Amino acid sequence: MGPLLSVIVPVYNTEKYLKDCIESILNQTFTNYELILVNDGSTDKSGEICDLYAEKYDFISVIHKSNGGIANTRKVGFLSSHGKYISYIDSDDTIEQKMYEYMMNKCEIYDADIVICNLLLDTGKKKVIRSNTVKSGLYDKALLNKEFYSNMLLGGINGTPGIIPSLCNKIIKREILEKVLLTTDDRVVFGEDALCTFPCLLDSNRVYVCDKAFYHYRRVETSVTHMYDSKLIDKFVLLIRLLDKEFDIRGFNGKHQLYHYAIRFSVDIIRNELLYNKKLSLKKRMNIVDKYLSTPIIAQALKSVSLTEFQHNNYIKLKLIKRKKLFILYILFYVK
Repeated sequence: MGPLLSVIVPVYNTEKYLKDCIESILNQTFTNYELILVNDGSTDKSGEICDLYAEKYDFISVIHKSNGGIANTRKVGFLSSHGKYISYIDSDDTIEQKMYEYMMNKCEIYDADIVICNLLLDTGKKKVIRSNTVKSGLYDKALLNKEFYSNMLLGGINGTPGIIPSLCNKIIKREILEKVLLTTDDRVVFGEDALCTFPCLLDSNRVYVCDKAFYHYRRVETSVTHMYDSKLIDKFVLLIRLLDKEFDIRGFNGKHQLYHYAIRFSVDIIRNELLYNKKLSLKKRMNIVDKYLSTPIIAQALKSVSLTEFQHNNYIKLKLIKRKKLFILYILFYVK
């Protein structure tokens, strides 16, 4: 008889943190699991560390593959898994000792399709709990439709998602995850968790939300000189388009939530372009942003959502964005 739970860890150049991650899984009080380490073409010693653990424990397996990105790596791990339930852990994060005991207990008691916990965000300087803002407890399909889905992308403080999009703070029943994960576009490298999480939630009949922060998410700070991503706009537009498509396929009326989600993240998308694209003149950067704002789905979002729904700081920035006062916006970003 195979394991009840498959724990899949995509690994890419995290030798500094990988042992802590694996040890936190090995220290679980729940033991009916297999651990699959998928080395996504690491160029450091991460692959060697994976092999050492696989040699020591017969329930640990390692897959070495060429670099294909997180979405592809998660698929490869899933296709090699055997569990009724699936959990993903990022290789630079750790989990509390009783995470799987507690969450798997909820899976089995309630026959839940998904069980969700909170996160503890660790920047190295401070630790902050990030909570799902929908109330804890069991949601059957009637409650999902009545209370849960309307707050998935827009239910938190200051318009943040009511459900944290991360795959890593969730245990998901195999058949729910399979039909979403294996059809996910490998091109998605920004927001790939959201593109999997929200459709899985819509496909579920029973979801349990717990109020415990079992998952420790490590945010590794990088210097400003490495922050610019020249493809971020394209990545983000692709994400919003694909989420919109997934919602339409399921007949989910989530346009307002999705548009709000798109506008809120647009502040960061535009900041990335205006502040950190040092290779182009400011005029050319503003032209790129103007083109982004003219993208049909982003333009529709700006048209459809009232800016009064946003907190004060974002309200000012979004008002400048909506009026395309991009030079003033650049000055505001620069000063702050």
